[in-house]
This record gives sequence, C-alpha cells and structure tokens, in this order.
Amino acid sequence: MYINKVKLENFRNYNIQEIDFINGINLFLGNNAQGKTNIIEAIYTSAFGKSYRTIKDNELINFNSNFCRINLEYSKDNINKKNEIYIEESKKQIKNNGIKISKLSDFVGEILIVIFSPDSLDIVKGSPGKRRTFIDMICSQLSKSYIISHQEYMKCLKLKNAMLKKDNIDREYIYILHDKMSVCIKKIVNFRKYVINKLLEKAKVIENNITNGKEDINIIYTSDFLNMDESQIKKYLDDHLFIEEMRKSSVKGIQRDDIIIHVNNVEVNKYGSQGQNRTALLTLKLADFEVLMEEKGQVPILLLDDIMSELDSDRISFLLKYIEKYQSIITTTDNTFVRDVENIKISKVSNGTLEI
Repeated sequence: MYINKVKLENFRNYNIQEIDFINGINLFLGNNAQGKTNIIEAIYTSAFGKSYRTIKDNELINFNSNFCRINLEYSKDNINKKNEIYIEESKKQIKNNGIKISKLSDFVGEILIVIFSPDSLDIVKGSPGKRRTFIDMICSQLSKSYIISHQEYMKCLKLKNAMLKKDNIDREYIYILHDKMSVCIKKIVNFRKYVINKLLEKAKVIENNITNGKEDINIIYTSDFLNMDESQIKKYLDDHLFIEEMRKSSVKGIQRDDIIIHVNNVEVNKYGSQGQNRTALLTLKLADFEVLMEEKGQVPILLLDDIMSELDSDRISFLLKYIEKYQSIITTTDNTFVRDVENIKISKVSNGTLEI
C-alpha cells in the first residue's frame, strides 16, 4: 500500500494544492507554522475520518472558506483507489471510490497509518488515556468488530453516567446497561490483550536491535476484567454500583485500563531516563507498524511529524535504515540528517505552498 497523490482544497492554510508522493521517503522541509504538519494531518484524516489535532471538524476549514476537501489517491493490492473527505460547517461526508461511507467502522483500516509526532511521547510518559488511545488506534485498524464494540460500550457508558448524576437513579436501567456493557467489555479486553501480546513480541526484537541488547522492554496490560467471562464482568459492574452512586460517575470499566511499560524491569514513565523513554516510544511505534503489516498483509504508511529533533543521531540512523524500503512522509525544519539517503523526494513548504 502507498499513497500516490493528495489534493487539498481549503484545508487549513492551503487553498488549492496537489501533492505527489513517491513510494519511498517524502520529506517536507520548512520553517515552523508554514503548513508541513497540515499535510500529515490531511493524510491522517483521510485514513480515520477525523483529525488527531482537534475534535472539531470545522477547524480544518480555511479561514476564507466555508468548506474543505481532501482527495487522496492510493494503491492497494495493485489497484488504484480514491477517497474523499468533505467538510462543511455543519456536516462531514466521506467517500471511498465514490461510495458514501455512513459508518466509520466500514472505513477505518482501509488505509493503514502509523503516526509519530512530538505528542507521541505522551504514550510513554503521559496518562493512561494516551496509552489506551494508542492501543485502540491499532485495534481499530485491525478489526471492524472492535470499533463497533467500543462505540457501543462508550454509548452505554455515556447513558450510565447521565443516569448516575440524577437524584433518583433507576438501578434496573443501569443493570440492563451492564448486560450490554459486559458483552462489549469481554470482546474489547480479549482483543486488546491479543494485540498487546503481538506488540510485545515485535517490541522485544526491535528494542534489542536499537540498544544492541542493552535494554529489554516489557508491556503489561492491566484491566479489572482479564480472564473474566460475561457473567463475571456483569456481577463485577453490579457490585460496584453502590460506590458509583455515591460518586455519581462510573469507577469501573475498560476506560480505566492501562498499559505499563517496563525497560529492564523498571517502569519507564516513572524511573526511565529521557533516552529510555524515547527509545521505548520508537520501539512501540515500529512494533505497531509490524503488527499492522503482519495482521493485515499490507504495508502501513509512516507519518513522522517533526520528530527527528527529538531523537539522537544513533536513533535517527536506525529509523532511517528501518524505513528506507517503505513509504514515509516526514516533516522537518532541518534536512541534514538525510544527506546520504536514497529514494527520497524533498519538497519545501512555505506559507501553504510547495516548492519541489
């Protein structure tokens, strides 16, 4: 799989811009605030139907317009395909090969993406929510069923929390929600566990290669619901309802799960050095890439948004050697690190325009 072309119309600071890509390293060079990251964001939005930088779709629209459009052409299984994201102030429309997509579960996973950005370090150092998002992103690209189960669970959770805030709580209603939630939890936890085990298998090899055997990584999935069946999950939720009534919010659920990352038996986000944190992130992202590639039989697109400044020369060299045979889109303010790299296309970005 690789991207052939992206056409942006009224997207962020781009008015009309066509961008051709090679099946190799595509590097976008320029100063800050010129539009480099907007290219990464457009490709991500084409794959997930939403941005990773904002929850409001209308923020993607150029200030001087009332709509924006992303047209992306890509090759998959030697077949050329197209998709389109169209956003107006009050609506969003997604098309794949001219067919309207009504549910994201029918679309996510069609274009496989692995993204590195400065915020990615939060996966290692940040809150549990950042790590859940990381795992959910992988799971969603691998399984339509996972997306549906997760969406259904979050709907039930929202209804439950709304009920818990009322003065008169309908317990029977919440018990019915628990029935539905327990089915979703079982599916979600089992698939998260499967993906994390796959991730760990790949990560151990990658971490060993990056550090020349000096560091060993471990990924531990923590959840209240591991090895429970649906009836046990339902009872566990029911048993904690009294506490939730007092707190007026849910205290148990898969929204509390976490992934603990250890390097050499030390919890890296608490006790790891800056270098260990960055190596762990690089390891996790490349493991993500390999899991997607193995499970889907397709090569994901690597999006690297201004991360080279976060890595030392050894890690940059390792990363460039790793990605040289795949398609990647890289943004940077300094391209000196690619002087000896082959199969590369460099484009200069200046105020929403490209110079080849």
